[in-house]
Amino acid sequence: MFAHVPIAIGVQLICWGIGHLLGAPARASIWIGCFAGAAVCIMREITQREYQWIEQFGHGRRVNMPGYAGVEIWQWNSHSVSETIVAVLACLVVAVIVTSRT
Repeated sequence: MFAHVPIAIGVQLICWGIGHLLGAPARASIWIGCFAGAAVCIMREITQREYQWIEQFGHGRRVNMPGYAGVEIWQWNSHSVSETIVAVLACLVVAVIVTSRT
């Protein structure tokens, strides 16, 4: 059910590792990774909502969709909302734990 969690944390840890390799401070790297991991999950849900809108209202054509259709969070289904919230919270927890230890 929460497939976004390992993806989000994976992106976060990759960013943390890249930051470490480049000599960036650990705190900065883990928080940038937190942002990146959260952004990946949020953008995936926005894109999914866009495709749903195109199927339901756009007659199968992206050109018919208004630019804001994907970010109408109140139109997301409960699975999309919970999946995104849990993934973002997981990234925040990892960042807080790493930050508290450095």
